[in-house]
Amino acid sequence: MPKPLLILYGSVTGNAEYCAEKAAKLARQRGYDPTLENMGDTGPEVLNQFDTALIITSTFGDGEPPSGTEDFYEGVVVARRVRLTSLRYAVLALGDTVYEHFCKIGRDYDAVLESLGATRFHDRQDCDSDFEDACDAWLEGVFSALAEERAAMAA
Repeated sequence: MPKPLLILYGSVTGNAEYCAEKAAKLARQRGYDPTLENMGDTGPEVLNQFDTALIITSTFGDGEPPSGTEDFYEGVVVARRVRLTSLRYAVLALGDTVYEHFCKIGRDYDAVLESLGATRFHDRQDCDSDFEDACDAWLEGVFSALAEERAAMAA
């Protein structure tokens, strides 16, 4: 039976959405049942409905959440309305090094999820505007870590 996996994304230009769709395709190939959610279309409580989540988000301009995802960001990062002691997560942050607050939103999610009790199972990857190789490497690392956990639980 495929294991559920939440893939949450916040995108400005479509790059984070592209990475999230790539993650969902890879998840299906690796035996997971991915749920792909735009942060702009869901609320923070979705994080309580899954054991494992991939957070893929860009930073808009100089440190703002992607347009349409402000309420999700407010609920998780600012108000900290969720407790996530059973959640395991990994973050892919997209940004542009020309801005002072490079990948701020992804960094915010990474730090706050941990402070809310969630467990990081793979390191955050910060991606510049040339993001594809970094995204691919992060995805490979994510699914390798998940495969190692599955193997350890099966042993």
